[in-house]
Amino acid sequence: MNILAGTKNSFALSSCLLQWGQKITIFTNCHKFCIEAKVLSKEPGTQQYYCIPMKNLKCSLLFILVTLLSQCIQAQQLPRRAFLGAQLQNVTEAQQKSLKLPTQQGVHLVRVLPGSSLAFAKLKVGDILTAINQYSIVNVRQFMPLLKKFKANDKVKLTYYRQGKQRQAHMTFQEFPKMQSKTYDVIYSSVKANTNHLRTIITKPKGNGKYPAVLIVQGLGCATIDSPVNRFSKAISDSLTGRGMVVMQVEKTGMGDSQGAPCRECSFEEEVEGYRQGIKALKKMSYVDANQVFMFGFSMGGIIAPIVASQMPVKGVIAYGTVGGRNWLEYEMENTRRQAEMAGTPYDEISVIMQAKEKALHYLMVEKQATQDIIAKYPETAPHLRYPQHSQYLRSVGSLNLAKNWLKINAHVLVVHGKADFVSFAKDHALIAKIVNSKHPGKATYTELPNSDHWLNAMKTMQRSRQNRRNRNNAKNYRLLSIVSNWILEKVKIS
Repeated sequence: MNILAGTKNSFALSSCLLQWGQKITIFTNCHKFCIEAKVLSKEPGTQQYYCIPMKNLKCSLLFILVTLLSQCIQAQQLPRRAFLGAQLQNVTEAQQKSLKLPTQQGVHLVRVLPGSSLAFAKLKVGDILTAINQYSIVNVRQFMPLLKKFKANDKVKLTYYRQGKQRQAHMTFQEFPKMQSKTYDVIYSSVKANTNHLRTIITKPKGNGKYPAVLIVQGLGCATIDSPVNRFSKAISDSLTGRGMVVMQVEKTGMGDSQGAPCRECSFEEEVEGYRQGIKALKKMSYVDANQVFMFGFSMGGIIAPIVASQMPVKGVIAYGTVGGRNWLEYEMENTRRQAEMAGTPYDEISVIMQAKEKALHYLMVEKQATQDIIAKYPETAPHLRYPQHSQYLRSVGSLNLAKNWLKINAHVLVVHGKADFVSFAKDHALIAKIVNSKHPGKATYTELPNSDHWLNAMKTMQRSRQNRRNRNNAKNYRLLSIVSNWILEKVKIS
């Protein structure tokens, strides 16, 4: 070890421990030898103390160093993903002709963000990017997964066309911008869940102390939580952390910085394990009150939360826009009919749709046939087999006894349904509360949230939500977050 700085009785030591962000300080006197290990790369205030009598110094010191080195290996942090910084479109046939491009392959730079990697490389709006290092770029769909090969600080060579002339440029990938706040701390960390290494974003109130904590459980599908365009992730932290709570959000595998299986190929069990590890890590944090940990699940997250809570006990569980009182297949059948009726489909056609839906679910869930084989044999089932996750993921969900999972937990429960939510049912939320209260009277509360749909868009009716669901400029109704924060603080105060 190299001595970096010291006084008569304390020394800051450097080894591989400092390389991964752990500061080691030694304190000695005539009777004791103490080591303070403060993890700098994880969360503020995380530290461990080792004190031993001087007479046992040699053997004990060896044990301490081995312990710290093992933690060094385990605590390797995820590298930050690369920030390209552009809005992209496929090259059109008209652009190929006007720019005299040899082919229609490549991506068109519609917008280049200031401070981005492309901006530093002096690429401009209108340029056509055709290759990065040895990789040819075909179109946007092929290029986006290709970007996952690169991390911040990687140096690459770009091939592009500007006004019909081929050019090349060298570029260093900048780090993707992190969430920031002036009113609370933002900590980027990670958890390991089997073979997946998942990014976690933790927000905590400034200052010392132990705070109640909330783990956010995402819904179905694959979208990054770590992006400036994800307004909801920031709104959660602003609301809950602004009221004195630690919030942890877990990035799904293959999304953002997370490494492991591609998100759409992730199994349901793998996803559950990621949140289980999140709760485990949250409870160990020095600034978290381990007896005041809550889970907040959205949509599919409301199915996952009670499973995790039955294995890793928590103070409370909140579910919004979910399924839970009855099983998944019951829900799917009724929701299919409701969607068809809302679309104004004639009733005789709805009967045909329901037959196709039943057939799709039977062969997918019961017979466990591959999606492509079902569609090949029964083409009418194709519209009913378009899921954002792998078919095995849905089979796992379909096999769950959702009521049993809620009966397994002994925690306070809040279930909320948006009045304009046409994806989930109010009666499922009321049933969850009824099930929980049947075993633990008074522990569950159900409430209906006016002027809110499945995605917290400010909508007054289900029909209006359905008509405007793809509009990215919808106003949001974040009153849910106030309801949740008030409920959590009430439960913390009671204890």
